[in-house]
Amino acid sequence: MLIPRKNPAPRLLKALCATLLALHFGAAALAQAEPNESEGMAPLIAEAEENALAGDYDAALPLYERAIAGLAADPHSQNLLRYRYGIVLNALGGERPDLYPLARSQFQAVLSYIESSPGLPFEHSAARVRSAMAHTYHQHSALQENPNKRAAMLRNAYQLYASAIGDLRREGDWQNLAITAFNIGQVCEWQGNLEEAIQWLEQAVELDRRHGFEDLQEDMGYLSALREMVSPQQPVGDTAI
Repeated sequence: MLIPRKNPAPRLLKALCATLLALHFGAAALAQAEPNESEGMAPLIAEAEENALAGDYDAALPLYERAIAGLAADPHSQNLLRYRYGIVLNALGGERPDLYPLARSQFQAVLSYIESSPGLPFEHSAARVRSAMAHTYHQHSALQENPNKRAAMLRNAYQLYASAIGDLRREGDWQNLAITAFNIGQVCEWQGNLEEAIQWLEQAVELDRRHGFEDLQEDMGYLSALREMVSPQQPVGDTAI
């Protein structure tokens, strides 16, 4: 079994640094949304992320919570921060599995905000949020020893990923579409459905190739491994079997 994409457990600091760097422009958008509200929370957010990078999660998480609470009068900025916080929690979940449900609650709140006001401008689409929520189930399932709980998490991950695919395609969000196709393919593999897994990986590889995404070699390698599992190549030689 392969580990989930971007599982932070073996390289937590590197993964978290990459997560926070990827969210840099999200923080800029947060600060620009309602300067009087969000700028006052910026020191709290910066301190939270400094503590998270240092591995002091007990100090970091309450600071995020305080900043989120402090943005109650500005739902747009609050939900931008909830999304940001959910991504950070998901990155830390490999080391702290108890954070996965908290990450899901952040994404659910953001999804409810988006869906409560159709057409409201927001930096993250509902499809992207559903894919992010699916990833919390996906990664959490890998740490479950109870087979029934693991199967339930994989079903949830599959359903959420599948619900995001069509919208990501319509939105032209090609990179998130490629990542989601990879991840739903891996969920299918873990469920024992190799044929469907291959179909999803073929889509991921095609998107990587078409748009020049850096995951091309990784995704091609995984696709080749899946094909080998379905149709192993026979050894070549003169030895009779």
